[in-house]
Amino acid sequence: MYEEWYGFREKPFSLTPDPRYLFLSPRHAEAFAHLEFGRRERGGFILVTGEVGTGKTTLVRYFLSRLPATTRSAVVLYPALTAAELLGSILDELGVPVAGPTLKDHVDALHRCLLEARRLGQDVVLVIDEAQNLSLEVLEQVRLVSNLETDTEKLIQIVLVGQSELRDKLAEHGLRQLAQRVTARYHIDPLSPGESTEYVRHRIAVAGGEGKVAFTADALSTLHRLTNGIPRLLNLVSDRALLAGYVASVRTVSRAMVERAAEEVGGTRHRRWVRPAAAAAAGLALAASGFAVARMPAALRPAPTPRPAAVVAAPAVQPLLPLLETPDRGASLRSATATLGRLWERAPLEQTPLRAHLALLRKLDLPAMLELFHPGRKDTCFVALVALDGETAVVGVMDAPPVRVATSELDRLWTREAILVWPDVEGFSRAPQAPKTETWIRQRLAALGYPSEGSLGPLVERFQRETDLVADGFAGQRTVMALYSLGDAARPRLSKAPPGGPS
Repeated sequence: MYEEWYGFREKPFSLTPDPRYLFLSPRHAEAFAHLEFGRRERGGFILVTGEVGTGKTTLVRYFLSRLPATTRSAVVLYPALTAAELLGSILDELGVPVAGPTLKDHVDALHRCLLEARRLGQDVVLVIDEAQNLSLEVLEQVRLVSNLETDTEKLIQIVLVGQSELRDKLAEHGLRQLAQRVTARYHIDPLSPGESTEYVRHRIAVAGGEGKVAFTADALSTLHRLTNGIPRLLNLVSDRALLAGYVASVRTVSRAMVERAAEEVGGTRHRRWVRPAAAAAAGLALAASGFAVARMPAALRPAPTPRPAAVVAAPAVQPLLPLLETPDRGASLRSATATLGRLWERAPLEQTPLRAHLALLRKLDLPAMLELFHPGRKDTCFVALVALDGETAVVGVMDAPPVRVATSELDRLWTREAILVWPDVEGFSRAPQAPKTETWIRQRLAALGYPSEGSLGPLVERFQRETDLVADGFAGQRTVMALYSLGDAARPRLSKAPPGGPS
């Protein structure tokens, strides 16, 4: 209605997720970097969450529009489906015919398609929007789809996009296997006041209205205050405010027009939309974490002891991201190795690579080297994780003194690749399943509350399953390391002991 009056080519505040209108705020740019990083790594799931209206779908459309020509994509927009219906939708998106009606027919057809794509040098990306609506059954099917792989790499990259409830759902104990496979995750917060202003100006410019219409400074600050910086609400109120300007035959939108527009859109005078409190969400996540720990066998719960005296860190939490911008990858790995070597004060030390998550690191309670990424660089770097204490962690970056950082930021920037350091003093990890090793394994299992009799394979498999290791019944280096770490040996630990606790 008002496009011609203002000289727009089209309406600047349409609610459709047009990637041309994506405003790459610093947080949206970082979310896009996480999507790109996860796609290149081909290692697991990519998770993008945010409150309603924060621009998740538009960001994903932008991501899809920039995929290389050699990448095939499938997008599921309405995930309230059964497992078979979800697979059918994926196959339809990829243009793959199905030979029969069963779930196995669908999985086999998808597997053949993915193998053919790999033969042709093509990548396959699956995006599931509104993924918080997926049932537990369907989420498990999605996890099984992610298992389709060759001996060396995954055949499909899966992006889960959803509201904040998706994070809570993945924190449930029954979905821990899926949660552990998330290699890149980002939560999109609403825009700041300055970003809200730039957002409005950006969309007007894309629609061809730059210099033809203006919002006063008061109008822009009021717009942010009434919408809390949520892009969808910014669109709704801005569109109605432009209509008010058109009706009044003016090309400058005032504060009063914004307030009236918000009243009309929200249904109440000067309504302010308030997003859920971040503290409540954090409380839910913490409760879920505590519940998961409570379900562990008592012997497998972390037994915290004091950190080594050599670890000294400032009590204030520092931002981690700026510290990752410049370190050389090789130099950072050597520095992290040296930092952990100083904690142990003994040699030689084993280095065991492990795909992990913070809950598993807390359980193993071993200092580790973590591979982290920075959205502004192409490669990764390493830090030494020397302590985990509630909501914070102590990390060493290059040769600087260790610093305390938020575990939420550490988790967000971590690729899930860890190298755990420990002294394999008996050489068991290099000669697994030898008679001497078998005796030691049985002793360790018995000390942790497992039966002392019976075939060793099933006992090892049960231990592996309960410590989130690959449950193959074979006591390799990672299993021996876990048995060592869960013992009572005096050693450096990530945790801090309560008064009177074990040492």
